[in-house]
Amino acid sequence: MLGDMPLPKDARIVNENSLVLGEGEAWVGRLEILCPYTTSDSIAFFLERYPQAGWTLLSASKSKNSILVFTNAKKSATVEVTEGSALSMASKITITVSPINTNPAPQKKK
Repeated sequence: MLGDMPLPKDARIVNENSLVLGEGEAWVGRLEILCPYTTSDSIAFFLERYPQAGWTLLSASKSKNSILVFTNAKKSATVEVTEGSALSMASKITITVSPINTNPAPQKKK
């Protein structure tokens, strides 16, 4: 379903909190994922696997809510990693994917 966007092993998509438009490499939207990895291991997964899948890391900030921003020729992806709740998985991951406008409309002259 996610095409060029690998997910951690045993990660579970929370369907009721996700919105996916399209399929394969053309999908855009928002995914909420519960992952058995610690937040540090989840971040390490994305930093290692996304470049292997053709994504370029634009920025990264590690804190209580860690955020990674990746881009490829057609899309940008923001990956937010936070600690999961005591009753859920080790980390919660939110991935927001949007298309990159490679042909912006010309600006009108004033």
